[in-house]
Amino acid sequence: MTPVAIGYILSATGSFNGALLYVGLHGLLAVLCYWVIVGPIERLVIREGSGLIRSASVAAE
Repeated sequence: MTPVAIGYILSATGSFNGALLYVGLHGLLAVLCYWVIVGPIERLVIREGSGLIRSASVAAE
């Protein structure tokens, strides 16, 4: 979709300024959507005994 939109913007204006604005605004929109949907990014702390990490015993053949 982006190459087609940039083609239309370029043919209508004759300049890449609108195309750069289009790409920049879509980048900001992507960051905003990620921030709203995913929320804050936090470090995952894995404690021993929490059951998240298990060692599986494998029989030797």
